[in-house]
Amino acid sequence: MSCLSGGRVSEYGHLARAGADMKIAKQGLILAKREGVIVSIQGDQLRVQTREGPLTVVVTPSTKVRETAFMSSKHREHHNLIPGLIIKADGDENGGTLTAEDISFKERDWRAAIASKAGTHQQFEQQAAHNQAAAAERAELRQAIIDGHEYVVRDEATVLFATGSAVIAEQYKHKLLQLAKEVASHGNYRLSILGFADPRGDAAANERLSAKRALAVSNFLRQTGHVQPGRVLSPSAMGEGTAAPGEAAPANNDEARRVLVRVVTPKSQLK
Repeated sequence: MSCLSGGRVSEYGHLARAGADMKIAKQGLILAKREGVIVSIQGDQLRVQTREGPLTVVVTPSTKVRETAFMSSKHREHHNLIPGLIIKADGDENGGTLTAEDISFKERDWRAAIASKAGTHQQFEQQAAHNQAAAAERAELRQAIIDGHEYVVRDEATVLFATGSAVIAEQYKHKLLQLAKEVASHGNYRLSILGFADPRGDAAANERLSAKRALAVSNFLRQTGHVQPGRVLSPSAMGEGTAAPGEAAPANNDEARRVLVRVVTPKSQLK
């Protein structure tokens, strides 16, 4: 068997080299040294992105973890391995998975990963707070429109439904598409969508049905009518409610099974 100074010798007496990584065939495995950044962590597996592509690094109880700084090296625990950290991993590789014997990282890279993680967490909290505030604002706006406060109805369309159904009939699809074409002319508009059911049967079931009807109309306007999502308020389930503010009460059950779509604008826009 041949010897080769400075490298690991395989059973076949050769040393394979790919880029900066040392690889040696040994009983179906490859002894490799890989460098990359930790993308995610699941249990004892690190998802690492290397120059060659994605790699799964398995951390075992015997895996040594080291932090290097200048000429020194310190032992670190496995929990110091975090997403965003650049690491070097030595071990047996097989089919895109490397079982690590040794993992090392630089102190400065660890500090950078910690700072990035903290910044991401802060951004997440800020975005969550923004989303919550926006949701509250939309809910307040929707209720104000339903109540007729500070908003005026510029146009409207009524969609009738068959008993127990939330399927939009073809004749009403054309009606909704026509409305969708004209809404842009109203400037700073919003679409208020109210779903209703007739008073027969269980009240809770009727409320769910009215919600499905309103949602079906909302989805149609956004997906087929191409109305901007931000212009469409969350659909409201009115259940067996008789009428919206300013709307005539339905004359019969056929008229009660409906969705009322209103194009509204702020009253200040009319001044």
